[in-house]
Amino acid sequence: MKSSDVRAIKKQTVRPTPALVRKAIFDILQNVEGKTFVDLYAGKGFVGLEALKRGAKEVIFVERDPVLCIFIKNSLQKNKIFERARIYNLDTVKFLQETLIQYDVIFADPPYESGELDRIFKILDKKNILKEDGILILQHHKKESLKENLKDLKIHKCYRYGDTLLTIYRRKE
Repeated sequence: MKSSDVRAIKKQTVRPTPALVRKAIFDILQNVEGKTFVDLYAGKGFVGLEALKRGAKEVIFVERDPVLCIFIKNSLQKNKIFERARIYNLDTVKFLQETLIQYDVIFADPPYESGELDRIFKILDKKNILKEDGILILQHHKKESLKENLKDLKIHKCYRYGDTLLTIYRRKE
């Protein structure tokens, strides 16, 4: 990585998921071994990297900033886990619209209070991209209100960590 790339990363307004919240995500999931995991709005990819380290079969990183995609790629290579990952340098909504696959876990951490949640809800209301026992985890600010139901998903549980909430969606029963 060039020093200009490193400087560019430092200038990013990326808000990495705090270690406490990352730990909580994986405590909630309990086991990701053998699962397909999507890290939307991946940023520096810390959540997806953790999923790989915990045995996820495959992690798809979706990040629209090309500099951050390079950062993720370098982190994957450094940790020798690149072969189980795919990086998409794409807008999250475009990825969701185009994907034809169903996933076990989808994690989304859009910029707080940016309107991005509404954009992804429009897709998730129309399209089923979670496997039957899949789980959707949204990280968002406490001031953001979420839809109770999305197509065949409903809020299962919500966890609070300061101003950050993790909202879990599962299939309706």
